[in-house]
Amino acid sequence: MSLELPAKALREGREVLAIPIGASRNQFALTKLSGLRTSPGFRVAPPRVEEWYLEGFFTLEERLALYGSWEPGALLEEILDRSAEDFLPFLIRLLEALLALGERRPESLQTDAVRFLEDGAVLLLPPEVMKQVRALLPPEHRLATYELLNHPDLTGSEARLGFSIAALLYRLIGGEYPFRAPTEEEVRHRARHLSLVPLALLRPGLKEEVSAAVAAGLGRSREEAPSLERWLQLIRRWQAQGLYRALSEEERRRLEEQARRQDERASRSFRRRVFWQKHWKTVLVAAVAACAVGIFSATILKNLLKPRSTRGYGPARVVETFYRSINSLDHERMRDCVTGRAGKQLIEQVINVFVISRVNLGYEGRSHLIAADEWDRSGRPDLQAPDAVFGITDLVIREERGGPQPRFLVSYTRWLPQSAGEPRGGSGSVGLPARERVHLRQKGGYWVIDRIEALSQGG
Repeated sequence: MSLELPAKALREGREVLAIPIGASRNQFALTKLSGLRTSPGFRVAPPRVEEWYLEGFFTLEERLALYGSWEPGALLEEILDRSAEDFLPFLIRLLEALLALGERRPESLQTDAVRFLEDGAVLLLPPEVMKQVRALLPPEHRLATYELLNHPDLTGSEARLGFSIAALLYRLIGGEYPFRAPTEEEVRHRARHLSLVPLALLRPGLKEEVSAAVAAGLGRSREEAPSLERWLQLIRRWQAQGLYRALSEEERRRLEEQARRQDERASRSFRRRVFWQKHWKTVLVAAVAACAVGIFSATILKNLLKPRSTRGYGPARVVETFYRSINSLDHERMRDCVTGRAGKQLIEQVINVFVISRVNLGYEGRSHLIAADEWDRSGRPDLQAPDAVFGITDLVIREERGGPQPRFLVSYTRWLPQSAGEPRGGSGSVGLPARERVHLRQKGGYWVIDRIEALSQGG
């Protein structure tokens, strides 16, 4: 793709820096122009920091462009194809400029918003304006200049900019960005989940210190990510001492083969994780359909031959046990609390969730479903996708009638994982209030739930 990048242009005979935008003149003038002269960029020649402002807009080759003063130099995007060794001095200049800005530094980097001027200064185009411009340009432009070097979940300029430095180094040394993909969504999936081949394997002979720092900066190491100060120290040392060490041909071949195997494993693992995150509900239905007859028929037969676990329970305790067992996914105990078709839909849902939880456990070593009562006791913290809450909270049981056919009113909040098209809350689930009337009778010396009558129920 050929990117439309900020470049020198003539406006009324004067050389200016022109920034193409993707909006009509009226739309941009009415909604955005008011902020241009109050949102500064920065011209940084440490320790000197000067504010730099866009001056307005004009028509350039039948398209609208913003403009500001022109100085000779090159965009970050334009020098990314240089060798890593040639690029290190520019990275040092960028880090020095970011550190000189202190609290005024941008929250993130765009490769079309950083210019290295010929006099040694660094020009950071107005971050707030460039963010607005980015939203107006095609997705391909955003992908190339922003998404590939910014993490979708990190917050705070120190963490976000440190990640971008690591991503730039990975591209310069490894040949491409670490989480390259054809779409913005896929890039974000990879940034969250993809295991990376260490640069020391991808580029045999690369010093382990370089590889380890980049892995830490990308969040692919147990080591703490380098701060911007630490990045500056490291890159200055690598510029002085070099990025590579001497390597025998035999060791080079061994490392290349190791990199190939690790890359294959990482790709398989990533595809599996993304598949389960996107399609776990679909797979759940298929898994239950395939396994239910054999697995759960055997369970039912076994239950017919053993006493119910609710032996000696009174009616109120049977009702409480039935609902409490939802959070622990104890579908067998729920069956012990009922007779006939009572609670059938809820029990089947618990069985389905039990299966997918065990599948996740087998593939990834952990389930992504958090019991609602545990989540509630922990203060209902926000969860990171694909984790979600399942179960019930706020359970209230009130006896409505005693005697030989007792009856209870039950209210609770039912938590279900949200599907991909729904707006996600911090829990990754939606809470649905429910009220039910529960009827019991005695059967074979046990109190059992004979019927559950829905009074109000969501989902």
